[in-house]
Amino acid sequence: MKRNSTTLALMSLVLVFSLALPAMAAEIKYSESGFYFIEGTQTQAALSAVNKDLFIQVDGLYFKDLNKNGQLDPYEDWRLSIEERAKDIVSKMTLAEKTGALAFGCLGGTNGSFADLTHVDEILYGKEIYYALDRNRASMWYQIHNMNLFTCIAALSGLPKEQLDLFNALQAVAEEGRLGIPFTFSGDRKYNTWGGMIDGSSYAAGVSHDPQLVYDLFSEYAKESAAIGYHQVFHTYGNEIGSWYGDEVNYIAEMVVAEISAYDDHNFQSHTKHFIARGGRNAYVNATSPANLLDSWLVGWKAAVDNGTRWIMTNNNVGITPGVQTYFDKDTYDLLREELGYDGIVCTDWPLDASRILSATGVTRDGVDISTLDLAERYAMIMNAGIDMFSCSLAVPGKDLNYLSDTGFGRYFPEYVAEAVERGLITEERLNLSAYRVMLEKFRVGIFDNPYRDWETALNLIGSTEYIAEQFEIKDIYDIKRARRDVVNALEERMMTASTILLKNDNNLLPLSQGTKVYYESNNSTMQELTIPFLGQFAEVVDDMGEADAIVIQVTSLDDTYRDIRDEALETGKPMVLVSQINTGYTTEPGVAEVEAFDAILTTAYSASPDHGVRYSFYTYIHPEVLVDMLFGRREPSGRTVFEIGRSADDYLLSFGDLGLDIGVDDFTRLYMAALVKQDPTYKLPDNLGDVLWPA
Repeated sequence: MKRNSTTLALMSLVLVFSLALPAMAAEIKYSESGFYFIEGTQTQAALSAVNKDLFIQVDGLYFKDLNKNGQLDPYEDWRLSIEERAKDIVSKMTLAEKTGALAFGCLGGTNGSFADLTHVDEILYGKEIYYALDRNRASMWYQIHNMNLFTCIAALSGLPKEQLDLFNALQAVAEEGRLGIPFTFSGDRKYNTWGGMIDGSSYAAGVSHDPQLVYDLFSEYAKESAAIGYHQVFHTYGNEIGSWYGDEVNYIAEMVVAEISAYDDHNFQSHTKHFIARGGRNAYVNATSPANLLDSWLVGWKAAVDNGTRWIMTNNNVGITPGVQTYFDKDTYDLLREELGYDGIVCTDWPLDASRILSATGVTRDGVDISTLDLAERYAMIMNAGIDMFSCSLAVPGKDLNYLSDTGFGRYFPEYVAEAVERGLITEERLNLSAYRVMLEKFRVGIFDNPYRDWETALNLIGSTEYIAEQFEIKDIYDIKRARRDVVNALEERMMTASTILLKNDNNLLPLSQGTKVYYESNNSTMQELTIPFLGQFAEVVDDMGEADAIVIQVTSLDDTYRDIRDEALETGKPMVLVSQINTGYTTEPGVAEVEAFDAILTTAYSASPDHGVRYSFYTYIHPEVLVDMLFGRREPSGRTVFEIGRSADDYLLSFGDLGLDIGVDDFTRLYMAALVKQDPTYKLPDNLGDVLWPA
C-alpha cells in the first residue's frame, strides 16, 4: 500500500529527532501518525511533538521547551493561566513576529486545496515564496519561517486521514520555529470531515426551529472537526438579519446561541461573521430602511458576543458611516468593542489584497480623507478601528507594492504595519494587544501543548465499525453513511424532516397510500435516478402521467424545465404534489402559480453542498429515502418558514431589510411596526399582519 507522502515526510522528521532519547523516554509514547506524545491526566497536561527533545521535566511533570533554550519559560508552563502565557510569549516576540502573526492566510496561498497534495515538497517545504504549479501556490515553510504566519484557511478537500496528516505535517514545520508557535486551521465548512464531498446544511437549521437539534448535530460536526485538526470555523452568520435564521431578531438570537455553543463547547471555535452584515437577503449597506433600525442588527451580535464567540469577521462593505468601508470605520467597530463589550479577535474578510485597501475612498466622521493615505497609514487606521488580523492569501516581504501583484494572491505586507509602529501611527501597546489576542486563542484551544492529532483516535471518533475495520473507498453519499457513526446519520435525517415544510395539502392528498400509482419527474437527473427506486418500494411507479393516481414533481429550482413539467402535468387533471428546494432567496419559494397548480406542496431546505468549493459531484439534497418516507407517512415533515412567503416580488421589494415580518403589509402598518422596534429591538411583532401566502 502506498503511504501518504505527507505522513512519510513527517515520520522522517520523527526519525531524526528520536536519535537522542531523553531519560524519560519510557513515559513518552509514539503515535503512528508520526509524533510523540504524553497522555494527559488529572495532574499532567497532554503534550505532543515531533521532536522528542522538546519534552523536558520540571517538578516531576512534563512540559515542552518550545523555544529550545533548555529551560521552562512561562508561556511553556501549562500550569499558568492562558492569559499569563499569552502575555509572556508576546513579550518575547520580535516586531516581525508580531506583525506576521496578524496575517490570516490560506494554506498553499489558496482557499481550497486537496489534502493529498500533489506538490508536497513545494507547498509544504519549498524555500521560495511561491511556485507556479497547477496554479500559483505559496510555500508554507516560507510563510512560517520567513513571514511568521501561523493562522490560515484550510478548507481542504479529501478524506479525513489525508486532512489530519497534512495538518500534522504543517504543525511539524511550525514546531521548528524560534518560539514554536503552532498553526491555527480554519475553514468555511461547518462539517468538513468528508472534505469537499458534503457539508452541514445552514438553511435547514433555520427552518427546523429546533435549537436542540441544531446543537446536537453541529456538536457532532465540531467533535469530528477538532479530532482531525481543525480549530475554528467561519460560522455562524445566521446572526445577520435576512440570513438562514430569518429576520425575527429574537429567533435569530436563540439559534445563534445554539449554533456557536455547539462549536465552542467542543473546542472548535466559532468565527462569527460578517460585522455588521454582508449576506443573507440583506447586506447592511442595502438593507438600511428609512427607520434605520441599527439596534435590530445588534441583537444577534449581542447573543454571539455574550455567548463567548472569540472570533469575528468584518463585512468588507460600507458600515454605519456612509461611503466608508467597515474596516476603516471606528464608529462601526465601536459598536462591537464598546457597546457590546467584545474583546476577542476581529479579522477582515477575504479577498483583501493590499491593492484593494489602497483603492478604498471615503471620509470618516472626524474628517479623515482615506484616499490621501498611504498603506502604512491605512493599516494603522484599520487596526485603530479595532481590527486585529488581515485576511490574505499570503504575507509578502518588503515594501514593493508591485511584488507578486500579477499572481492572483491576496497580499498582506507586514513591514508596512511595522512602519506604522515606527512612525507612531500604531502604538506598541496596540500592536501587542492584537498579537496577544491571537496567541491567547491558540492557548485556549490547547495547541501550544498538544497540536498533533492521532489517526487511530480520530478514526474511533468519526468512523462506523465497518469503516474502522477498513477505510473503504468513498464514492457517494451512501458510502459516507456506511463510513460514519449512526448518531450522525440519525441526526442528519432528523434535520432533513425538520427542515421540510408542508405548505399545502388539499384533500389530505399526503400521505400517499401504499400501492398508489405514482408518476415522478425532476429537473435534476441525479435526483430522478436516486429517487425512483425508493418510490418503487411503496408505490407503483408509472412512466405515463395519464396512468398515475398522483404526480410527484421534485425540483431544485423553479426554472423553465420545471414549468414545462408542471404545465404538462396540469393537462392530465391528476392530483399533483410539488417538492421544491428552497434557500434564503425569495425567488426559490413557491408562489401563486404553485398554489394554483398543486394539490400538495412540500419545500425542502436541506442542502449539504460544500461551502467554498465543491470538489466532488456528490448528491447533497434531502436523501431520497427520507423524502419517500414523508410522502408515504412514515416520517413527518415539521419545518416552518423563517420568512413570510409573499404573493409577488413587490411584497419583498417593499419590505424593510432591517425589519422582520413585514412582507405583504401596507405602508402604515410597516411604519408602525418599525416604530415599535425602534423603541425596543426585541419587541415581539405579530407574524400575521401581512397579506401573504404563508406567514413565518
